[in-house]
Amino acid sequence: KKMYKQLVFYMEACESGSMWVNLPKDRNIYALSAANGAESSWGTYCDHPVVGKKNIGTCLGDLFSVSWMENDDVTDLSSETLQAQFEKVKALTTKSHVLQWGQTSM
Repeated sequence: KKMYKQLVFYMEACESGSMWVNLPKDRNIYALSAANGAESSWGTYCDHPVVGKKNIGTCLGDLFSVSWMENDDVTDLSSETLQAQFEKVKALTTKSHVLQWGQTSM
């Protein structure tokens, strides 16, 4: 139905790569996953986060998502390619395998 020209997905979840294994490369869809299909995506900012003087015992972010958003904060997104962003986020995400799927030439 031609409902989109190009479509980009960022998926942060354990085993998120399993969602994209059969994604066609000819549909103008690009996907980035936080992990491969058989591994966890790991938390970050876990050093005893405190809210209202109470240790909440959780992590405040996911390493993949935080790496992606922190890269966005310091990068000119009007000129950074999806491939360049993938390479930066992959290098910063050290506990899982960040993968790209679909049409990687967008």
